[in-house]
Order: sequence, then C-alpha cells, then structure tokens
Amino acid sequence: MEELVEQLSPQQRVNTWFGYPTQKHYVHMSQALTLLGQTSRAYEAQTRALDLSRAPSLMTRALIAIDRASCLAHDGERAQAAHVAAQAYGDLPASYRAGLTRTRAVAFYRALPEDTSGRRDLAEVLEVAA
Repeated sequence: MEELVEQLSPQQRVNTWFGYPTQKHYVHMSQALTLLGQTSRAYEAQTRALDLSRAPSLMTRALIAIDRASCLAHDGERAQAAHVAAQAYGDLPASYRAGLTRTRAVAFYRALPEDTSGRRDLAEVLEVAA
C-alpha cells in the first residue's frame, strides 16, 4: 500500500476532500493494521502519522493514541493500554469527546477484560458505568 501512495502526484496528495495526503494515509493505516492485530506495523504507521501531523491535531493524535492503546492491549500490556487511552481521551477538550473519538475509546474500553488494572480510570474519563 505504501508503494501506491508514493506513486501519487503532488496534486493527488493535497490535503483537501479530493486529495490523499501522506499523513491521512498513515492515520488510516494505523487503524487498519491495529484492527488486523499487526501491531509492529501499526506502531510504525502511528509514529509516521504523528510525525506528519501538525500541532495541535487534537482528534488525530487522540485517535492514534487509542490505536496505540489497542496495540498495547493486544501485545499483553493492558494496564499501560488503559492508561494511554484514558490520558488521550481525558486530555481532549469537551468538544472533541464525541463522535469518532468517543466511539473508538468506548469500543476500546469494552474490549478490555474487566480485571484490567486502570480500566476503572478509563471508565471514569469516559463517564461510563464500570
């Protein structure tokens, strides 16, 4: 997939509704690879997406952090994963705590085993019943 993106012209990579900028590619790759459980490749895509994201990019950075938390959980680091997700979501302004970021954070929370250390902290940030 990366090879195909490299073949796009500068006009095709513009950051508009009609373009497919490299940053957007890596954000999407992060999510896809995370869902596939390909964590080493997902971590690489996450790092690249963050490198290409301009500050503050609050929503993008939160989504990448939730992907990273999912990868950590997949790799057996559930307590760290819960902490990463809680911090990412908790640091968002209220106006960003809806829609896609909330949906992804809640889905992550529900996928964590109930005995995961830090899961209750994530529940508090999400304001869901633990």
